[in-house]
Amino acid sequence: METKVHFRETQEFDQPWLWGLLGLGAVADVVNLARGKRSARETITRLGALGAAALLLRVATLETEVREDGLYVRFSPFHRSAKHIPFSDLADVQETGYSPMRYGGWGIRWSPQGIAYTVSGKSGVRIERADGKSVFVGSDRPDELVAAVQAATERTI
Repeated sequence: METKVHFRETQEFDQPWLWGLLGLGAVADVVNLARGKRSARETITRLGALGAAALLLRVATLETEVREDGLYVRFSPFHRSAKHIPFSDLADVQETGYSPMRYGGWGIRWSPQGIAYTVSGKSGVRIERADGKSVFVGSDRPDELVAAVQAATERTI
């Protein structure tokens, strides 16, 4: 049974610099082929890999929802269904910055302290769980996400 959604955000890999890098890689491969520095087979393999990476980035999305019974995070196409964090598991929720250098970039990132789900930007929400682990969820609207979680947890008390 679906519960009422109080907050929903969908993010995509839409950074121009990322698409520019993929495009430059493809141009460099074609130039190397034309100059005889790379075989046609190598070029096709490399262009295929770049195309696969571009396709993956095009279809990848981070979906975040706050519902009556908890926070839901789904990183498509890697998660078949959303990861559910019940409000009863939350110890603290706060807006915070995100350093891609600290976590090693964007995407699904693991660290000894917890897990991070991000696709872009430098802001999001850190969720401290009762078990001591944390979850970082990247967001372009972190203040709204925190407010939605706080409002929903107050309704469940």
